[in-house]
Amino acid sequence: MSTTPTPIDISTMPDLVRLTKEVEATQTPLELKRENKIVAVLTPVEDNQSDQTKQKAIEETLALAGAWGERDWDEVEQELDRIRHESTPTPPIDLDV
Repeated sequence: MSTTPTPIDISTMPDLVRLTKEVEATQTPLELKRENKIVAVLTPVEDNQSDQTKQKAIEETLALAGAWGERDWDEVEQELDRIRHESTPTPPIDLDV
């Protein structure tokens, strides 16, 4: 199953347009059922970020790119090794269930 939604133009589907307007207005998800089984959920999308806010987020994310490059790799490796040894061991997983 793909995690990326497939875009579908619903402009010519009045029932779906009505349902999406309800979700948008109430900001409440709607469960779509067939024979008492939930087959899909319409959820509101938050699109209240301004272009300036989005641009700032992009710039901050890009600024992090390569941040590890400034550190000495031996120090990073020692730190990761220390964290690994100090952490609580994960119990074994029983695969014969």
